[in-house]
Amino acid sequence: MEISTEQKVRFGDLRAILRYVPLFRGQRFVVAVDGAVLDSGGVASFLLDLAVLQSLNIQIILVYGAGHQIRLLAEERDQSLTCADGTGCTDEATLELSIDAISRLANQLREQATVSSIRTASANVLVAHQAGRVRGVDQGLTGVIDRVDTQCLKAFLDDGLLPIISPIGHDRRGQTLRLNSDSVATEVALAVGASKILFVTEAHVTDTDGQRVKQLSVEQAHEMAQGRSGLGTKSPMLTSKLKHAARGCYDGIARVHVVSGKERDALLAELFSNEGSGTMIYRDAYQEIRLATQADIPAIVAMIRPSITDEDLVPRTSQDVTSNLSDHSVIEIDGN
Repeated sequence: MEISTEQKVRFGDLRAILRYVPLFRGQRFVVAVDGAVLDSGGVASFLLDLAVLQSLNIQIILVYGAGHQIRLLAEERDQSLTCADGTGCTDEATLELSIDAISRLANQLREQATVSSIRTASANVLVAHQAGRVRGVDQGLTGVIDRVDTQCLKAFLDDGLLPIISPIGHDRRGQTLRLNSDSVATEVALAVGASKILFVTEAHVTDTDGQRVKQLSVEQAHEMAQGRSGLGTKSPMLTSKLKHAARGCYDGIARVHVVSGKERDALLAELFSNEGSGTMIYRDAYQEIRLATQADIPAIVAMIRPSITDEDLVPRTSQDVTSNLSDHSVIEIDGN
């Protein structure tokens, strides 16, 4: 039976996926999705992607933003907002409208999770305090996280549940406070010892030519977030992701990813391929060029075999490679 090119690509993809599965098994990921992504009709497929990760024994915590829904509800009610995303001042009227919009979105997520047979859980796991004055401006009912109830979250995870965390917290007096979802995701990830944060947003991190930036070191991400890099991306939304990604990496998270939720299967493609589909911010060694070793010989021979068959390379055997091993260098991406 002849195998088509499309089938060959799929088999190759499967091998790449299987290589990553043991690396991720038993780890904790925090997935932070923007409200605009959830409003695009992709809630069902997004939750199914999370179910796939859970099926691979990866513990997932979902944090969602609701700035898009808050702005839409404000337009519907003809109400002005002091801040939609929890990064500025939140007055009482804005907080009340935000609670309504966030609650509606939470219910939508629970509804679709039920349809997808995903067991979810939510609780008051974020203890916060009022941000006070920032650069001379009173932030009103905008909050800053003091503590994450990790015991509660770990109990949910150990029971196979998907914790869903809203951008809302409470202070020790019970006052409700508006939080920024990017900040929530970072604080939760640090508190539970997550190995990854995945920010799912509307657009790619791009360079000055509009091309997707595939990876950034934590230093580059910090510079980019501060506007001091020669790279592109001036969007406040993406700047926020990069700022929190850099902070998360500096404080101990190995990898943070920024993925466009507008592309089909982008979340899984980012995780289970070397090239990914978004932008990865890393604090550890991701890519290096090194001299080949004896252990690399089988892979080198397998890689050059198709080119020898096509007569693009002079024929050489495993012994030939071994004899001239010092002439070979290897580009290693993520250990591959």
